[in-house]
Amino acid sequence: MIRGVMDKISVIIPAYNAEKYLEQCVESVRTQIYNNIEIIIVNDGSTDRTAEIIERLKEKDSRIRTLHKRINEGIGATRNSALELVTGQYILFLDSDDWIDPNHISDLYDLLVRTDSDVSIANFTRYIESDNRYEIHITDDDYYEQIFTPQEWFTYQYGKPHNLSLCFTVPWGKLYKQSLFDNILYYTGPFGEDDRTTWKLYLAADKIAYMHRSTMVYRVNGESLTQTTERSEVFSVEPVLERLALLSMLGFDLKNEIAAFDWRANLVKNLSLANGNVELYKELQFQLNMIEKFRKN
Repeated sequence: MIRGVMDKISVIIPAYNAEKYLEQCVESVRTQIYNNIEIIIVNDGSTDRTAEIIERLKEKDSRIRTLHKRINEGIGATRNSALELVTGQYILFLDSDDWIDPNHISDLYDLLVRTDSDVSIANFTRYIESDNRYEIHITDDDYYEQIFTPQEWFTYQYGKPHNLSLCFTVPWGKLYKQSLFDNILYYTGPFGEDDRTTWKLYLAADKIAYMHRSTMVYRVNGESLTQTTERSEVFSVEPVLERLALLSMLGFDLKNEIAAFDWRANLVKNLSLANGNVELYKELQFQLNMIEKFRKN
């Protein structure tokens, strides 16, 4: 139950060639129970009818703010552009091909305020577009809430069912205090902006609240970046190495992080050899050998 003054929440929707899905996405935000929101849609240099659809939606709702970029810069840079426009106390991200339940924002806000947390997190349901199939894995009877320190949340996400590792990585399905972004920007390389950024927001937080309820739908389609990008990029070792370096300085338990690096390094190592990148293969093999050597000591 939402109590007291309703803070403004900024909903950020990056859009690139999103004409097929954008209206459904935005309508799911416009019809939220929690209505003190601004909807920031950034058109990342689309070449289809995305710009036209955005402007038509803007005419229907004064809460919609827009930015049109002339060239495509990628989703990380697009989120950064949107962050410069934020006027809300809290931030929520949504990809342009996904949609949220009417209670998504109200549930996240209530959880965050009630537990005095810096980030609140909900689970999600996958929609496999090619099969017109929903992967429903949580029922009402499964509901629970849990509060974490950053150290506890880093550990909890490993080895759990119900998409928890993906919940950890992705930016959507979460409500963030705006202040967490004071010194954090999204990675602007070609791929991996989530993997290189979301964990930093957890570190900046003091308290993280998770509710075991699915209140949004993540669409899996053939045009998704995770479906069209090389696995060696999707599971790049660089984000894990960066995380390992900082977490080791902070004194975190690194057992699960090292295991994650081990898995990724073996995957990328084999792919690099198949692609003729002997230098990367040897570097990863060296790192894996050192892990094995010192693990025995």
